[in-house]
Amino acid sequence: MKLKDFLEKQLASGKLTWNSKSELIRASGNNINGYNNKILEEYKSKFKFGSSLEIKNNEIKKYFNSLQEGSFVNVTGAVIKIQEQLPKNISISETVIYNRLADKNFNVKKLKPQTLDNQVSKTELYDVKITKEFLEKIEVLRQKGVYLYIEKTQRGGNTLRLKMVKNNKMVDKSFPPNDKSLEEIKSNYL
Repeated sequence: MKLKDFLEKQLASGKLTWNSKSELIRASGNNINGYNNKILEEYKSKFKFGSSLEIKNNEIKKYFNSLQEGSFVNVTGAVIKIQEQLPKNISISETVIYNRLADKNFNVKKLKPQTLDNQVSKTELYDVKITKEFLEKIEVLRQKGVYLYIEKTQRGGNTLRLKMVKNNKMVDKSFPPNDKSLEEIKSNYL
């Protein structure tokens, strides 16, 4: 079979990953020579050469290098972005990304995985003790058809819950339990 025909057939079938250029030429039934290497050179950018592990690692390194040093990495998002760059027959998982982030020789930019633990700043506003004075301020805002109360979150914090009908639409919102939220409720909902 002619090498060009074989290469076209491989592209059409989606078999784009080969351990080496030599392996690809041999698989076509052709000998490795200058002429066949020249033909393969035209198609080189359409194939990925190396073991699937090497290919995965190269794409992960490219992704890591595109981030700023010390950044947090959304692992799920990283898998999606990296997978877009990989051939269809190679896939990665979140575990691979976590392993590469933990490998100091691989993760030279000191990137960290995004986890709930390092998102504490986002939940800090809800981890407050509710005082008697704050409960009295809530009581003052209550009126007929306005339900305003403190609700426990699944993670153990507190949230200020507002339920009411405004302009024929149901309002069901939660706010951090603080005076700023009470002011926002007064000015925007009551």
